[in-house]
Amino acid sequence: MKHYYDSEDDEETLATAIDDLSSLILYPSHSSADIELFQEQMQDPTNLRISQCQNTYFMDGGVRFISLPTLGTSNTKATTPISRIFEEWLANKLYSHPNKTVNLCNSQYDTTMMAIDDSAGIMDDDSNNNYHLPILEDNIELLSEDIINKFKSRKRLLKGLSNILIKVRTGHVYSYHQLENGQPIITEDMEDFFQQFPLFVEILIYATQQQPNNHDSEINLLLVAENTTLNSNEPYKIMENIQL
Repeated sequence: MKHYYDSEDDEETLATAIDDLSSLILYPSHSSADIELFQEQMQDPTNLRISQCQNTYFMDGGVRFISLPTLGTSNTKATTPISRIFEEWLANKLYSHPNKTVNLCNSQYDTTMMAIDDSAGIMDDDSNNNYHLPILEDNIELLSEDIINKFKSRKRLLKGLSNILIKVRTGHVYSYHQLENGQPIITEDMEDFFQQFPLFVEILIYATQQQPNNHDSEINLLLVAENTTLNSNEPYKIMENIQL
C-alpha cells in the first residue's frame, strides 16, 4: 500500500491521511480587504509578539541552491518549522524538475546563453529555447498553491502557531534589492558567486504563537508571492485557514 505521509507521521491513521489529502483543495474564502488587513497587522513593527525571519536562496537554474546567512536573519522558535517546510518544498521542486542539469554560463539573464548538459554534450540553441527555468518561469498562481499545499501537508510541524505571513520573492540576482539610484547590490567580490548562482528565491516569515489560554485548532496563513520579472508591482496573494 502506498503511503502519503513520511516517517514523522508513522502513527497517523489511514482515515487521518485521507482527511489530510482532501484538505489540500484550495477554496477562495477571504476578501481582498481581509487579506490586506491581515498583512498590515502581521507587518506591524510595534507588535512584539510577531517573530520575523528572512532567508535568501541562490540557484544555478538546475538542482543546486545555496543560502547566504549574511543576507538573512536568524530563525526563532516560531519561524524555524516554517523555514524547514519551505526549504523542503524548494529542494523537492528543484530535484523533481525534468531539466536538472542546466548551467547558466552568463551572469546576465538571457535564456539564449544557457548551456544544458546531457550525455551527448551541450544542447543546441533550439533545445535551449525550449528550456523552462524552475520557479522563475512557473505560473505564479500555481506556484503559490503548490507552496500552500506543502504547508498543509506538513501542518503538524506548525502546531502552536496562530498566524503566519510568508512573502516569497524570486528573480535574477540583478533585480535583488535595488538601491535608491537603481543599481543592484552586487559587490565585486561576489561577482563570481553570482555567475554560478544567478537566480534567487527570498523568503520573509512573520509568525505569532498561540496564547497559553488559546486552544484554537486552525492557523491563518497568508502567502504573498512576487516574481520580479513577471508581477513585481502586483504580487499574488492567497490566504488559507489550515485546520489542525
